[in-house]
Amino acid sequence: MTGFADEVSPRLEEQIAVFKRLNLNGLDLRSVDGVNVLDLSDAQLETIQELTKRHGLPVHSIGSPVNKVKLAPENRELELAKTARAVEIALRLGVKRIRIFSPAVPRGEDEHCWPEVRAWMADQIALAEKADVLLIHENDAFYYGAYPENAKRLFAEFAGPNFRAVFDFANTVLIGYRPMDHWFPWIVPYLDSLHIKDAVESEAKVVPAGDGDGQILETFRFLKEQGWRGALTLEPHLQAAGPLGGYSGEQLFETATKALRAVLDKV
Repeated sequence: MTGFADEVSPRLEEQIAVFKRLNLNGLDLRSVDGVNVLDLSDAQLETIQELTKRHGLPVHSIGSPVNKVKLAPENRELELAKTARAVEIALRLGVKRIRIFSPAVPRGEDEHCWPEVRAWMADQIALAEKADVLLIHENDAFYYGAYPENAKRLFAEFAGPNFRAVFDFANTVLIGYRPMDHWFPWIVPYLDSLHIKDAVESEAKVVPAGDGDGQILETFRFLKEQGWRGALTLEPHLQAAGPLGGYSGEQLFETATKALRAVLDKV
């Protein structure tokens, strides 16, 4: 079990201390001291590597914001450059996984935009193949791959050792879908990791695991039957959520951790 450490505190030392107390196995690196992971200097990355290694809390993934933009020609090269930087950071820290998204397209124009989305994603996946890292695509709300039919097309086209799925329960609930009704079992062959947060659709509210409409208990039971053994990553967003991340604070992050463990006990 890992988590996005900047949900606890901006400061790395506090992130590590809380994660150690909660007995988590690693952290997902999204920001430190308010600086997005892609903007961290080499000196900052060296400090992160030294501290996480010293405390036995490895970086599980690079939580990049790659592709959190509109599908537009002027954005394609910018996002490819961000992907290259994410790859560089992953290699420097010895990390395999890089979290990405897919660009936003106007709803209803998904079919028309697919050739451009495909070419856009192919360039990024080529970088991952060259570096032998894994891009894990998250179904963040309102981006191309947030919608099951679009995500299915993405993975059918690109899934392999350098492109797989990280599924977020709350993200799909907040746009009117349900995991067991719309995503499972078709996503299982492509599934690398799960991002753990739940949501109540009618209130547009993010809640701890098991307290919302995310069918988390049912999904975990199904995955256990399937013999799936991927990573569980806490991303609670219990206090705030924004375009580049979220925040819970130490107390609410502990609440989210206990809620996930309670669900796992039922499984």
